[in-house]
Amino acid sequence: MKRILLAFLLILLPISPAQSSTLVTLTAPTTKLADGRFINNELAISISPGGSLGKALEITPSNSRTWLIDPALIEDISDLVDGYIYLDQEGKDVEVASLDIASAWLARLQSLISNNRVVSITYGAPSQEFLERVAPGELSNYNALSKLRLEELLNREVIAPGKSGVEGEPALIAKNSYSALRKSIKITNSVITSKDVEDLRLGLAKTLNPALSKADALLISKSYSAAIKGVNNKLRISPGSYTITTKNYDLPVTIINDFTQPVSLDLLIATTNSRVLVDDVPRITIDAQSQIQIKVPIEVIASGDTSLRLQLYTPEAELIGLEERIPLRLAVISPVTTWLTTGMAIILLLAAIVQSVRRVKSRRGK
Repeated sequence: MKRILLAFLLILLPISPAQSSTLVTLTAPTTKLADGRFINNELAISISPGGSLGKALEITPSNSRTWLIDPALIEDISDLVDGYIYLDQEGKDVEVASLDIASAWLARLQSLISNNRVVSITYGAPSQEFLERVAPGELSNYNALSKLRLEELLNREVIAPGKSGVEGEPALIAKNSYSALRKSIKITNSVITSKDVEDLRLGLAKTLNPALSKADALLISKSYSAAIKGVNNKLRISPGSYTITTKNYDLPVTIINDFTQPVSLDLLIATTNSRVLVDDVPRITIDAQSQIQIKVPIEVIASGDTSLRLQLYTPEAELIGLEERIPLRLAVISPVTTWLTTGMAIILLLAAIVQSVRRVKSRRGK
């Protein structure tokens, strides 16, 4: 509770001596995991009467205010309305059916801002300095999405975020995991534009809020890591192993798309040794929530054990999903071996015939 109280900023400052307009900032570090659960019940407490966010709206309406609002905070509070789950001190789920004070808080906010100027804060109030240093392009994307999200939440036009005043560095765990997670979900988002993927991409910004405690940053970052891994696994190659007994074989490979939209991908196949040759595969289009089986032509050069490494790529040649290895047992008799075997069999047969003839002649001579 104290952490939210310290992190939450409610500032009533004159914009200039010539204006009577005041500035109100609404933001707080998130307590929501990537799966939608809350790590504690502090947000519900803070919007209650007497809580830090509850007190923030205990002001009279005015036509001369400018509001700086974090869309992530409004989303989190909106999630409380119809019920939510939070973790108790033992890490067990506690389910709350609904929260009327969340509805009342949102209604009060709508009333107060109706005749005011509203500016969006970058989603989740991440460290401006960190993002400008490591991902300036992603910061621009966050700002564009933040405006759209807040407009949808408040059902009105708002101003896009400007240069943030958020200072400080994110927790070390968030900094260390951010770049790899951002790259992974960004690649998925380049071919899958569904809201669940966009939510994860945008939600990573929340992990970079400098006001997050180390413990909370760890839990939230780990939840996003698991969620992004799960989402990326919605595009995958089905495993299998095969024994091949012919020189030329069409290997069946199944590719699965669990997303709600179709996707076009390239399948690249590499061999682990020279026992087998693999032809290129044309670009594949997989319908939404379906799977497709393709035939991969292969040519066996020599018998023995080998494996194929299969990997999916976007049309922009970006690696997507996990590599799949398919073991192959090659049990093919080469033409030379077949000829030699057949020749030896014929020779043995002829030798047996000659031996039989000699025995017959020997008996007659006696």
